[in-house]
Amino acid sequence: MKKVIGKIFLIVFLQVLVIGISGCGGEKPLSSISQTQLDSSTPSTTSGKLLNTLKSPSNQNAQAVPVLYYHSVMLEKGNEVRMPPDQFEAQMAYLQEKGYESVTLDQLYQAFYKGGVLPQKPIVITFDDGYEDNYATAFPIVKKYGFTAAVFMVSSYIGGEGFMSWPQLRELSANGWEIEGHTVNHPYLSQVDMTIVLNELMDSKETLEKGLGKSVGFFAYPYGDLNGDVAQAVKQTGYLMAFTTDRGWADLNLDEWHLQRVYCFANMGLNEFARRLQEPNY
Repeated sequence: MKKVIGKIFLIVFLQVLVIGISGCGGEKPLSSISQTQLDSSTPSTTSGKLLNTLKSPSNQNAQAVPVLYYHSVMLEKGNEVRMPPDQFEAQMAYLQEKGYESVTLDQLYQAFYKGGVLPQKPIVITFDDGYEDNYATAFPIVKKYGFTAAVFMVSSYIGGEGFMSWPQLRELSANGWEIEGHTVNHPYLSQVDMTIVLNELMDSKETLEKGLGKSVGFFAYPYGDLNGDVAQAVKQTGYLMAFTTDRGWADLNLDEWHLQRVYCFANMGLNEFARRLQEPNY
């Protein structure tokens, strides 16, 4: 038991060390979630039904899709979650050159679970937390290359120093960006009482929907932290699909509330960026 506690402490310490700012930090260890992890994250008998989704023949054939995730787009030496603007633009230029087309989270959901169709080379671009540079720096670059993106916005951060304001979020939304859920206060959801979990999920969703005049159907777990009860709560509060920080492309191997993403970090280089777009289980 002491060894297990020690390992948990070490993992949490390393997560905090990597974050550097109040963002979600980096990615979880290599490859897809193991069966053991799936078993441990299954809702308890008091949490209701399992989350596994029954897949029709039409959506069994849906392709895996790289869902890129960023945090801040600005230059800050030694902070890997702040992507320098020139590196970010080089990545967007690469995507355009290679024929990728950005799709929305809703398009991804429709293709995975409702039989919808995606372009030949789809990509999803996401940002966590809602930094102001997502609007000031990333937005014009993304637009320049003909893409759109999604922001998983921490609702209590709106209008705070270094984060986007309501007018900025509304302008992004008017330009095809999706503004989606990322809790009220960015807690480790598996470490707080379930009443707090539900409030974090519901209040942030309602705040964003009221402020934007649009439904909010997608969610990203702060720090990638979840367990079965948290995933069940996300489902119960009306989200259609949720994303972890587990490495890999989003596909149908897991249910709607355990989808993987591709971490993009400062100084990763175009070769590593390209590799992650070529290997679903990078």
